[in-house]
Amino acid sequence: MIKAIPWIFFGLTFLASFYLFMLLLNGGVALDNARSEVTRLRERSNLALSIVRKDWLGKKAASLADLSRELERQGVIVGVEGDTFKVGDFIFETKGGVVTEVRYID
Repeated sequence: MIKAIPWIFFGLTFLASFYLFMLLLNGGVALDNARSEVTRLRERSNLALSIVRKDWLGKKAASLADLSRELERQGVIVGVEGDTFKVGDFIFETKGGVVTEVRYID
């Protein structure tokens, strides 16, 4: 019985080490998945921003005000500060009644 105790202790230590190693591998895979998801979401937001820029640059600020009122009724957070419209995560800069810049809060 006394000779078996070191082997039992060795086996338990080996199992604990193997378990911790598997947790480490799982953490590495989860980190890789998170990085690829961030990359995918960044590409998606860049695509959305390019579409919004193409559609809104040069349009009248009055049509942007109409859009912001409509989206506000739907529950989107909308704010106006001077010549800047904040619609959800988008920031529209206007000058002279025309949209001149569109940014995205990343």
